[in-house]
Amino acid sequence: MNRAQLLRQTAERLVTRRDALRAALAGDERLLKTLNEEGVGDEVDLALASEQSELSSQMAAVESRELAKVERALERIRDGKYGRCETCEKAIAPLRLKYVPYATECIVCARREERREDATTGYRPVNRVAAYRTDESEPSLDEAELEIG
Repeated sequence: MNRAQLLRQTAERLVTRRDALRAALAGDERLLKTLNEEGVGDEVDLALASEQSELSSQMAAVESRELAKVERALERIRDGKYGRCETCEKAIAPLRLKYVPYATECIVCARREERREDATTGYRPVNRVAAYRTDESEPSLDEAELEIG
């Protein structure tokens, strides 16, 4: 598989995901509107409606952040910058792009940023794999692009 085919397939996946996220956000918005407009019967109904509204609002926030990342990746494809780390300009590993097609940073830079955030928030991951840190460099898109297929 050559680079052009890889980019075309990735763009198709991203467009499909973008459309799904837009539909989900529209549904979340309708649900929130419905929950706010409906009359509430008793205290139990109010508690359930409040909980449902909070969950829907949180899901909409997550979906909205992912949608922004997907749109950014599509923009980078159009600009010819897709597959390069925004921080260090090195190639992002093809395997990372396969599973996180909207990644804008290589794994080294992403981990460095997570450690920086962890230090400021005091977060300590429970999962040992999540806490694993390495400074190994990743193979470039050109070196490993055929391994994705």
